[in-house]
Amino acid sequence: MVNLFGKESQVEKFGRQHVKLVYECVKKLKDIMACFYLNDFDRLDQEVEELSKMEHKADVIRRQMEIEYYHGAFLPFDREDRIVLAELLDNVADMAQEAGYRICISRIHFPSKGQKDFEKFIDLIIESVSVLKECIENLDINLGEAMAKAHEVEEVEEKADVIERKIRKTIYQLYRDEKIGILTLMELNNIVLRLGNVVDRAEDASDRALIIAAKRRG
Repeated sequence: MVNLFGKESQVEKFGRQHVKLVYECVKKLKDIMACFYLNDFDRLDQEVEELSKMEHKADVIRRQMEIEYYHGAFLPFDREDRIVLAELLDNVADMAQEAGYRICISRIHFPSKGQKDFEKFIDLIIESVSVLKECIENLDINLGEAMAKAHEVEEVEEKADVIERKIRKTIYQLYRDEKIGILTLMELNNIVLRLGNVVDRAEDASDRALIIAAKRRG
């Protein structure tokens, strides 16, 4: 039993590190967008590289967690849920990295209109993952709070959807007014899509966390 508890203690440590790194990956989007607004592509490249390194660290920790599960950490019924949750959480970091790379390779100049909405969008994306982090951290502490936080992620996602639609409307209006070209239109749409995917993946992870909490509560 001591060995089993030791494995659980280690994998729980990995779990805390993993969710923290995923959150840091998403927070990095704010620095990346700050460079994008200024069209500072040299610094943007550096910020994206830092995000990539964090995402790789998150991958490494997730694999270490899976090894611990393979060697018997936690009971089988709980193990599967934890593995799925870790993979869904990893998808959040993957989407943040994809968004960062898309901004990096686009090399388009950010239009003068629409920055405030983008800033609100990024804040909501970060908030969704911050709440997800609290949700996951509460799974082993307070199931009621974990369930509340899972529902809160959904609420933040709905707010992000509203801002995303507003941004898309602005982008197309800029194109119709000939303020941006077709390439900028296409790239901005791709960037917005990938940023929105970060929130969607956070909601997917919160849905799994809600299932886990409901199972444990009985």
